[in-house]
Amino acid sequence: VIFIGIISVIIFALYFRDLKRNPLTTKKMIVIAMMSGLSFMLGLIQFVKYPQGGGINLLSSLPILMVGLLYGPITGMTCGLVAGLISLIGGAYIIHPAQFLLDYILPTMLLGVSGIFGSDSKKNIFIGCLIAVLLKQTAHILSGCIYFGAYAWEGWDPLPYSIVYNLSGTGVEGLLSSIVLTVMPLAKIKKMANIPSVTKVS
Repeated sequence: VIFIGIISVIIFALYFRDLKRNPLTTKKMIVIAMMSGLSFMLGLIQFVKYPQGGGINLLSSLPILMVGLLYGPITGMTCGLVAGLISLIGGAYIIHPAQFLLDYILPTMLLGVSGIFGSDSKKNIFIGCLIAVLLKQTAHILSGCIYFGAYAWEGWDPLPYSIVYNLSGTGVEGLLSSIVLTVMPLAKIKKMANIPSVTKVS
């Protein structure tokens, strides 16, 4: 719990530092509101629903990943933060503050780092999205291992159970969202929306 708290503090400290250096414009705030709302709506369309939460839905990660690719990690993480807060409307199962962060705040925020390598090539788009999805899954896996290990299948340890449970559900959805974004004409979308190129993070 202490480790999770320290990591969370570091993430939020870096996030707010960069947000202060690059304040959100009115246009970005409108995009964030629209895309976070769209993510919530897509999350309601579930193809597979798991008993302890999660499953496979209609590409709810895609809007947040797209914002990260089009506007950069800070705007993307802001969109993820708003989306995480909106998801609480549908009900939340909270047993500990650290579990709340791992399941409802950090996962969607981490999706926003999809633009870490920019969006100038299909390779950078896919790798950036994949890293963002893996970071999101890491948060879910930690939560499942620490707080929901009691639900592990018979003969399974909490860690492998959490890995399989999360990767087979939200992990699949995140991968599909990444593939869809890779084939989308993001360059044309950026040009039509008059979005400047995102600087790659070194």
